[in-house]
Amino acid sequence: MGNLGYGAFPTHPGEVLKDEIEARGITQRQLAKSIGLTYSVVNEILNGRRSLTAKTALMFEAALDIPADALMYLQMKYNMQTTRKDKSVADVLKGIRKIAAVL
Repeated sequence: MGNLGYGAFPTHPGEVLKDEIEARGITQRQLAKSIGLTYSVVNEILNGRRSLTAKTALMFEAALDIPADALMYLQMKYNMQTTRKDKSVADVLKGIRKIAAVL
């Protein structure tokens, strides 16, 4: 199936959110307070150490007017791309493909 149009490097939605708040002059602490999350949770999302959930995507949408579905799409692409690069997953998939080929 190829790479399905994914770029060479996955983009975590936190990168987009971080760029946006920096462009608007909003601090992570201000954003966290405005959406009712702790600073550490917001910081982990913005730095790609925590996944975005549907709930947090909607919270960011309400605060920044960035569509939640676009953020969730980025998260899904990020998850798929990083999982595809995981050698243990690749080995499992290779085994499944061998079995499926004889079905």
